[in-house]
Amino acid sequence: MNEDVLRAKPVRNEEGISWELEDGVAVITHAKQFSRLEGWVRNHIGGPEELRRPLDRFTTFLWLKCDGTHAVAELVAALATEFGEAAAPAPERVQKWLQRMLELGLLRLERS
Repeated sequence: MNEDVLRAKPVRNEEGISWELEDGVAVITHAKQFSRLEGWVRNHIGGPEELRRPLDRFTTFLWLKCDGTHAVAELVAALATEFGEAAAPAPERVQKWLQRMLELGLLRLERS
């Protein structure tokens, strides 16, 4: 990760999503982004319009810290401190998770 990203502060997007803790893990609910084919299939045979995305203990820990006060570098350090070798390699784990959450529009990065 470059220095710009490490200094950025992840923030949960509140619009169009909700989340709650269930049995100690965060479960994010958000609208499904249908492809054209998926939309057609859903309109003809039904299916949910929303996805429930349960996180694991590591990503729940990160999700709870994505409040705009912690930089990405702090998330990496906090994950490594909290879980040690179980979360190794922390930088790669955080990077992959952040990338996916950004792609889904569940998080945004605020750069200072």
